[in-house]
Amino acid sequence: MEYYCISVEKINIETNEIIVDGDDYRHLSKVLRKKEGDTLVITDGKLNIYECRIILNDAKKIICRIEEKKYNLYEPEINVTLFTAPLKNISRFEFAMEKAVELGVKKIQPVLTEHTIVKNKFSKVKMERFGNIIKRATGQSQRCFLPELENVISFSEMIEITENKKNRIVMYEFSNDNEIILNDNSSDEYYLLIGPEGGFSKDEVNSLSEADWTFKSLGERKLRAETAAIVSLYKILQI
Repeated sequence: MEYYCISVEKINIETNEIIVDGDDYRHLSKVLRKKEGDTLVITDGKLNIYECRIILNDAKKIICRIEEKKYNLYEPEINVTLFTAPLKNISRFEFAMEKAVELGVKKIQPVLTEHTIVKNKFSKVKMERFGNIIKRATGQSQRCFLPELENVISFSEMIEITENKKNRIVMYEFSNDNEIILNDNSSDEYYLLIGPEGGFSKDEVNSLSEADWTFKSLGERKLRAETAAIVSLYKILQI
């Protein structure tokens, strides 16, 4: 059964009730035709899971009664932050985000590189759209953690904030190393960097090398950026 991600402010543990309103209400009531007596599985996106039954469905909201609580089902033991360059085709970028969430990413951080075609920060409207995609993918894949999404940062900012971090992997088409292995098993944090359609510049490759990022390859095939993100993330989460 698909999970529904509801903000923690709508969940009242004392009364064992959850209020669903706004876009979530419209989706459940008008699209899925949920009615009183139907069961739902709701998560707050912070590892809590609530098995519920609808006790009220009026013109503006749904009220659910919590029948059972669970915690942290099936979340990956490895926490992966995906650094990825925005793509010219925004639908491909959205596809990559959606699949990354389904696979188990913890955070998505867009990064501007020299060859990134889209150079501006995302608008508020676009960030809200991305947030909804992540929210829907979280529920569809039955995850109880809602991944974080940040607006774009520069390449130099990415280098700075990951300084001294362990398990930093950059997928690089000219690397001869296609074994995704655990670099340092003292940490469950991973940092995965995927470049843009045009690849990384020479200066960026040098910066990553100087910062001790580990260069990896996915083999002989030249993959689209969104495909590389999905395959790389899957491999890391299988470690």
